[in-house]
Amino acid sequence: MSIPLRLLLVEDSEDDALLLERELKRGGYEPTTKRVQTEKDMSAELQAGEWDIVISDYVMPKFSGMDAFRVLKDSGLDLPFIMISGKMGEETAVDAMRAGVHDYIVKDKMARLIPAIQRELREAEVRRERKIAQEALQESEKRFALFMRHLPGLAYIKDEQGKILYLNEYVEKMHGRKMKKILGKTDFDLWPEELASKMREYDQEAISSGKVVESIDEAEQSGEKVAYLSYRFPIVREGWPALLGAISIDITKRKRAEDLLKDTTEQLKIEREALERKNVALKEILNQIDAEKAAIKKQITTNVEQAIVPTVLRLKELASPAQAKSFEMLERDLKEIVSPFVDTIRSAYAKLSPRELEICRLIKNGMTSKEIAEALNLAVPTVHKYRELIRKKLKLTNTEANLNTFLQSV
Repeated sequence: MSIPLRLLLVEDSEDDALLLERELKRGGYEPTTKRVQTEKDMSAELQAGEWDIVISDYVMPKFSGMDAFRVLKDSGLDLPFIMISGKMGEETAVDAMRAGVHDYIVKDKMARLIPAIQRELREAEVRRERKIAQEALQESEKRFALFMRHLPGLAYIKDEQGKILYLNEYVEKMHGRKMKKILGKTDFDLWPEELASKMREYDQEAISSGKVVESIDEAEQSGEKVAYLSYRFPIVREGWPALLGAISIDITKRKRAEDLLKDTTEQLKIEREALERKNVALKEILNQIDAEKAAIKKQITTNVEQAIVPTVLRLKELASPAQAKSFEMLERDLKEIVSPFVDTIRSAYAKLSPRELEICRLIKNGMTSKEIAEALNLAVPTVHKYRELIRKKLKLTNTEANLNTFLQSV
């Protein structure tokens, strides 16, 4: 099966062009040929088409082989260029090869043409692959450099002795020194001995263990204490000693925030404990007050029951019938003083006003609305209104419950 070949032929002789194509077909190629004779036509074809090879006659009336080679070089294309001539001397051929012509063929030795084409096509393919690989490598290195330049932290590589082989540009911000002044140095050249020794231990641990080692490195920098979160890891190279790679991120602000939070938490703990002690003391004081209130209430109850009530009873026996009624009310009032009724109903129904509580007490003692009105110097309709409000607040509205009976049960 014939091999396609896109040929740009610089030749003024149509007969020589046909002979060349015949030779290519005998060699197993199927050429697609474009013949040009001038610099202008050659430049146009180089720009317009995709060619595998350029073959040029050495001597032509208006255009030479070396001129054709110059046009190819000026185009920037990397194509095999083979020159064919029947009049090229050895010295001229050597000059052409030195200029960059890939090969030359003497017309009476056309048997060399096919091997030369095959060789030059292979070498051109190797050059293309090498160029692609170099461009890919350059692009990769460019991406890596951009990534490292914008990395918000320090990245570096050390050899087995701890010497710094690579640094990203962040080091200039960190140390305030150019990278070239730090490359080749060790941590002992850059940091205090205690910190450098600790960092060297982390490096050796990462290399010996083959694992990532995480640490927090703290140091003095420009008069301030800074903290870096560092990740160290081995870079294994077959047949070579392992290198140490590391990335360090500035966590100074975070560390300060954590320390502040720790101090604040500790202070809150102290204040909470102090508050708890105060609460205990306050509870003790309130308990003491309640105990004193209970003792006072007991004393009042005792005094009323043992001293005042008996006196009122004796006065009631000696009083006239009209006065006796007043003493009865006084007796009931005194008993109410020592009774838990008012306190109970006040705590159970906090919405009752003092006047309503007083009316509740009188209703509980069996007094009618008229008697309550006379005792409190109120109009009877006013007492009725109070009774309605009391029933509403005690949630007795729309029920058949008797207010006096309800209050007796409290």
